[in-house]
Amino acid sequence: MKSRGSTKRTWAFGILAFLALAIGAYALILYGSPDSLREQEFVTEKGELPDLWYIVLWVHAVTAGIAIAVGWLQFAKRLRKRAPGTHLKIGYIYTAMIIVGGLTGLYLAFYASGGWIAQVGFGTLSVASLYTLFRGLRSIIVIRDPIEHGRWMIRNYALTCAGITLRIYTPLAGALLGLTDTNDTFMVIAWLAWVPNLLLAELIIRRRLRTRGR
Repeated sequence: MKSRGSTKRTWAFGILAFLALAIGAYALILYGSPDSLREQEFVTEKGELPDLWYIVLWVHAVTAGIAIAVGWLQFAKRLRKRAPGTHLKIGYIYTAMIIVGGLTGLYLAFYASGGWIAQVGFGTLSVASLYTLFRGLRSIIVIRDPIEHGRWMIRNYALTCAGITLRIYTPLAGALLGLTDTNDTFMVIAWLAWVPNLLLAELIIRRRLRTRGR
């Protein structure tokens, strides 16, 4: 019989998986082609933009969407233990998507709504995503420490999930506060979308350290 704590973790993981798949599908459907971007309201509100911006946004949306959709699978214990080869293949896909998504995110950060505060927020998210990925890969390829690898990838996926929290906070700002202009909301959401995620990741890591003694 499962303990209450185990049941809560199962439910939390299930909710994460649902949101990851939903947002991943949302990104791939909504941004199915570069041309479809030009019709989105948040894009038309930004006015004239370089043609490169539309291509970069499309690449970012697709790669980040795939990363969100597959990333949660890497934390499924059964998959890691029973199908390590599948875990490795998904890791290759996830790594490629994060690298491209992080680099394109840096470019897009310069055009973010909400002024320089939002631009720094989104830019920092991209840098942190690339850095934690680097540390995660280094820990497993160079140091060969799977536990340390897991810690860094928890942090990395928490940052990746900013794509989920962003799409939760944006409509909430409109529904609860009546704020629908991203120039007003992104000054806060650019940070709120990922800082609490990273703090939660650190809490999870510290709890595991206390439980495992390492």
